Amino acid sequence: MKALEFINLYLEHFNNDDFDSLKSFFAYPLYMNVNGNIITVNESPMEQMKKSSDLGKTEDIEVEVIKETEDQAHIILRDAKRYNKSGEYVESVTGFYALHKKGNEWQIIFLSGITYQDQNI
Repeated sequence: MKALEFINLYLEHFNNDDFDSLKSFFAYPLYMNVNGNIITVNESPMEQMKKSSDLGKTEDIEVEVIKETEDQAHIILRDAKRYNKSGEYVESVTGFYALHKKGNEWQIIFLSGITYQDQNI
């Protein structure tokens, strides 16, 4: 599986609130940039994030693979729009994912995101 296919599958599971499947997309410890602080977590943060924020679907997703080798990849989420469970616009997001391949499977080892309201960042 190519890195782009992997990240699109990850985003599909994220949108469908498939939290059990999302756990397998990450390597642990997972490194994250949260508000300028690098933290590590030993479990998927997605369920807690979505449940604590009333997030519904993420749409208009623009993803680009910056570089992919046989065992690592850098992917940028150029832009995406998030909506709450009522379908109202909440925020936009941009992000960066670092992936590595363990065996034949991609895993996210680092992620960083910036959320914003203004479309002109």
